[in-house]
Amino acid sequence: MEIVLIRHAQPQWLENDKYVLNPGLTPKGIEQALLSSTVFQKESMDEIWVSPLNRTQQTLEPFKERGVSSNIHTYDWLQEMMDDEEKDLMSKSDSDIQEFFLKRNTKSFEEWLESYHGEYMKAFSDNIFSNLDENLKQRGIVSIDEKYDRLFDLEKNTSEKLMIISHAGTMSVLMSYFLNMPLYPWTWRKFLPRHAGHTILKSTQISSGHFFRLKEFNNVSFMDSDELKTY
Repeated sequence: MEIVLIRHAQPQWLENDKYVLNPGLTPKGIEQALLSSTVFQKESMDEIWVSPLNRTQQTLEPFKERGVSSNIHTYDWLQEMMDDEEKDLMSKSDSDIQEFFLKRNTKSFEEWLESYHGEYMKAFSDNIFSNLDENLKQRGIVSIDEKYDRLFDLEKNTSEKLMIISHAGTMSVLMSYFLNMPLYPWTWRKFLPRHAGHTILKSTQISSGHFFRLKEFNNVSFMDSDELKTY
């Protein structure tokens, strides 16, 4: 089984120097999404799962137009994290936002874990884990052990090629789940996926089940220029 994780293309976070809650894509982002979709043939994916937010839905559009899959599901639980502190940034200036994230992102892990955001991150990841488990089970992809690697029973799997278009934070939780890696606040800062880049997980069978390994990470070789390779 292969799982393709794609981060949304570049979003338009600022409009008239004000932070936007649910932005669409920039012109560059639209181009990134189009180029990202050209790697995949018609019906090359059994399913596409996607977040409902504007930036992911607009990233999905060229994939739909190319017919990469006719089986598309929008799931609320794939949304990016957005705690109340971040929501309070809406309509603030770019300088205010940069100051906020600089202060918050330089905290130690201990400070993160004990803060409001640490609690939010745990609730955010737990919600994705539980919904992911349930939706995978519906397709015959069953987690059976996580002592070392997370092992799966794939004997009744009905989705051999799955694409998930989501967000940097969501992707960090998905990768932590499939690769059985510890999850900490702002884990996505370790992975740092590029806009519209491709990360591929592939299952491998052993005697007791299947586990996933990282086949490809952050591939943006399809971009026409370095200017399109954004974060």
